[in-house]
Amino acid sequence: MSDTPLLHYSTSTAPLQAGTPDKPVANTIDITVSSPAGQKIYCKKLEIAVPISAPDDGGAYFTENPQSSITGKWGTASAQMKIGQELGLEPATNYYHVIFQAPPIPGFDLIDKPLTISITGNLAATPGSTLTCPTTETSGTTSGKYTPKTPQDLTWDTAKPAFYLHNFLAGAPDEPTIPKTKFNAGDEVSLSWESNGDFFHLYDGDGTVLHEGRETSWTVPADKIFSDTTFTLRASDTGGFETSYQYATITITINNPTLSELTVKGPLGVNGKLTAQDDLSVSNSLTADLLKAGSVTVTQHCQIDRDCNITGGLTSERLVANGDTKLNGRLEVYEEATLDGAVTVRGRLTANGDCDVNGRLSANQDFSVSYGGTEKITTVGKSGLSVEGDFNVSDHGTEKITTYGYNGLCVDGDLTVNGRIRN
Repeated sequence: MSDTPLLHYSTSTAPLQAGTPDKPVANTIDITVSSPAGQKIYCKKLEIAVPISAPDDGGAYFTENPQSSITGKWGTASAQMKIGQELGLEPATNYYHVIFQAPPIPGFDLIDKPLTISITGNLAATPGSTLTCPTTETSGTTSGKYTPKTPQDLTWDTAKPAFYLHNFLAGAPDEPTIPKTKFNAGDEVSLSWESNGDFFHLYDGDGTVLHEGRETSWTVPADKIFSDTTFTLRASDTGGFETSYQYATITITINNPTLSELTVKGPLGVNGKLTAQDDLSVSNSLTADLLKAGSVTVTQHCQIDRDCNITGGLTSERLVANGDTKLNGRLEVYEEATLDGAVTVRGRLTANGDCDVNGRLSANQDFSVSYGGTEKITTVGKSGLSVEGDFNVSDHGTEKITTYGYNGLCVDGDLTVNGRIRN
């Protein structure tokens, strides 16, 4: 086996990325095989030995059996692992022995067009080392007459891989391979990423560190995330003269968020329950089924189809509440207010226009009604009730108390006065 190879070989020149045994990097080596200009070379077989264990000299190697392919009319005849001793190579090194063979068809052994071989796999290496693949051809100058030629080493340089961070994904812990960005409040959120960095910091939307470590995945515990959150991941690489950083972000949406404060400049519609732990401000209109909040400010129409429970005050241009209304603070309605259920006001109730009460009106403190700057009804500063002008009280269409059309007070039913009645 002393013959010199007849074919010409060229290899990809860009350095391969040198991964580590625990973090190998995907690489592809390309080999172009052609006949020298003006010569007819016939080839029956091409054998390539790809190292798949660390060579004695510390060179590069693939960490698993790579995938191989060839262009043109040739095909892969066989590919299997062999120890170096079987191939006459380094005995302590394992190789992936790939054999490309010309089909048994007349003329197919003539290398009249270049053959391109590609071998892809995960590579581990010390940066600056060399990947060496001994290659043997069985060829000749006449079709059907071939001899194995002396193996020649095809080599590729390696370099430190580029620092990367990508595929930052979220998912449910029981389905980590399915990307997902919508969750319910308090759900566990499984986060994963791909990187060759050596340390990672995970931040929430407030910039608080949720997790730090070397692993490339982490699960946000239950009862941690209650509103839409953008997670930021920082990857660190300390392999150079100074630390380098890469950043990635992902935003998850919470279907039923809990908000500390909400400001809406347009209409706000809620088909279910609206709960705000603090103040709620709407610059347009508000429509909700149930409303529970600290204090509420609505610059236009506010409609609550069921109960309204506000621990602070409620300010609105117009108000419609079809259920029970409970306020511990101040109620201000600049135009019309319609309250079909029970109304409880722990603080001050001011009506600057007409006030029609179809049910019971109860105040645990003083109340006052004014119109046009004139106080018409008040208990403020009085031991009872002071009325300036006419007033009327009805129940289910029956007038019970009125001064309209009378020179005094007409009461249809019993009248009980615990205090003084005076002009």
